[in-house]
Amino acid sequence: MVSPKQMVSILESVLLGSSPPTAAQRVELLHAIRSSLPAFQSLLSYPPPKASDRSQVQSKSVRLPDSPPISLDDHDVHIALKLSDDLHLNEVDCVRLLVSANQEWGLMGREPLEIYRLAAGLWYTERRDLITSLHLLLRAAVLDQGLEDDILVEFQKYLEELINSGLRQRLISLIKELNREEPSGVGGPQCEHYVLDSRGSLVERRAVVARERLILGHCLVLSVLVVRTSPKDVKEIFSLLKDCASEVSDNNATVKLQMSLESKRRLSIVMNLICPKLRAFR
Repeated sequence: MVSPKQMVSILESVLLGSSPPTAAQRVELLHAIRSSLPAFQSLLSYPPPKASDRSQVQSKSVRLPDSPPISLDDHDVHIALKLSDDLHLNEVDCVRLLVSANQEWGLMGREPLEIYRLAAGLWYTERRDLITSLHLLLRAAVLDQGLEDDILVEFQKYLEELINSGLRQRLISLIKELNREEPSGVGGPQCEHYVLDSRGSLVERRAVVARERLILGHCLVLSVLVVRTSPKDVKEIFSLLKDCASEVSDNNATVKLQMSLESKRRLSIVMNLICPKLRAFR
């Protein structure tokens, strides 16, 4: 399976390029989306913390897939467990994040808090690349960006399979879940509030999550134009719209208010698209 970073790069080169894709690019594109099907089907789902994996990290020796055992020091253990607690991630996966962050940034001599923020930022970058890839696919299928017919047909079949296997329900669940004040959402009161993004800039975790919700909301809008909504979808989207309206009235944080207003606008578009079904449902 290609990585989210590779996936978004391949899609951008083909869909946003100034010239038609070459034969090699077409093959690479179709291979990338087919191999990424499981990642889209389980969109932003990650293994949760596990007692045995926590014990393995605390033992200071962790074996990652396809690699020899990795030795950890006290700082590594503390950071990995903090990442697990704050992000609701499996402890061994958090060690993988530290390894990836070291490869990306070089962690020697950095303070533990900076290492934590770099690793957490890397995780959010992976997530952003994945949902951006989904958004690019949906946008290409809906807006007909001059793609060759066979690629467009492949995209439409691929997205129909995804949506019919539960993608739309997953989008709705994620938009709700990411608004909660808990590790799997915007973070609880004991969680670190900042991460370092791909440019090394300090950003608020809440703003990063709000941006994710915004892109997911746009994906939800586009999904309605690919596959018709069911009565159950209509009911859940209407409930989500009411939640977003409540967020707007209760919100004092500028960034989150802006994102909530935009989410509400986009969900209103969805309801306008399916209003005949909504009237029938009522």
